[in-house]
Formats: sequence, C-alpha cells, structure tokens
Amino acid sequence: MSEHKKGFTLIEVLISITLLSLVLMALYRSASILRNSNTHLFEYLVKSTKALKGSRTLYMDLMEADSNISIITEEKFHRLTISKTRNSLYGESQVKVVWLVYKENNTLLRIEGGSYDIPLKSEQNVNVDLIAEHLELFKIYKNKTKTKVLAMVKTKNQEPQMFLIQNMPITPTTQSPKNPLGGNGSTNPNKIK
Repeated sequence: MSEHKKGFTLIEVLISITLLSLVLMALYRSASILRNSNTHLFEYLVKSTKALKGSRTLYMDLMEADSNISIITEEKFHRLTISKTRNSLYGESQVKVVWLVYKENNTLLRIEGGSYDIPLKSEQNVNVDLIAEHLELFKIYKNKTKTKVLAMVKTKNQEPQMFLIQNMPITPTTQSPKNPLGGNGSTNPNKIK
C-alpha cells in the first residue's frame, strides 16, 4: 500500500488568499472610516473647548464684577462693558473689561486693562484676547432690577451657549464718609460743638 500525504491543492490556497485579502480590505476600510471620524471629533472638541473657555471667562467676568455693567447694542451684537471685575487673566486686582464683536470675521474680543476708552488710543495699555471667530450671536440682557444677567453666545457650526447669573450686586448707594471720631463729618478732630 502506498501512503498518500494529504495537503492543500493550489486551488484551495488561491481561494484562501482571496478570502484573506477581502477580509483585510474590509478591515482597512473600517480603520480608515474610524480614523476620519476621530479626526473630525478631535477638531470639534478643540473648537468646543475654545468656545467653552470663552464662555467660562465671560461667566467669571460677570460673577466677579461690581454693579457697574453696561450693555450697548451695536447692529446685531451687543457690547458689554464691566467697569470693575476681579477676574483678571493677567494677574491684576481689578480691571475694566470690554467684550465686543469686531466686524472682520465677526470676531469676539475681550479687552482687559486699567482705564481706557473704545476706540483704543495708542498710549492705552490693554490686553486683547481673541475669544471666537465667525460669531452668529452675542447678546447680554439684564432684568429690570439689574440683579440677573442672561448671556447668549453662538458661533458658526456650534450649539448656542447660554447661562443666567442671579443675585448680581445692586449699585451701592453713595454715602458721605463717616467721621471715625463722631460728630458732623468735620475734618478737625479738636473742634467741639
């Protein structure tokens, strides 16, 4: 009796290679789709992180502000001016902050400094931060009692971001300085009535 060794025929090997190549092509295509999806997700997260940082900065500016907040409507956007806020990005104790939308690319800017006016003059020392581009909405509203502030921000291809701040400080009433020694506010402590 002759012994026959069993093995693969040439046709079986070719069919195996064909099936393996089809599976590898499907896996490669799936990996390519996943890679593209991750790239788009990363780009979206970078954009939304920038927008969230801008909204967080706006929120902190309002939370740390004194009562002197003014809102000016400029075409379709608002300009927010906070006379004094303790939220400084540059380590100052109290700063004036202006949020405005620059017409080129509808760019949202945050201007921080000591005492300055808009439009800026060359001798004024301020820090200007670009917050977002392609803005579609920047609106700030105060209620009648000026104790609540609603902020709405929307950039192109992003969801709108809104927040409400309650219990804002009301403008303090101006009082004459009190004399620590008593009396009628005279500056001469030796004067007796």
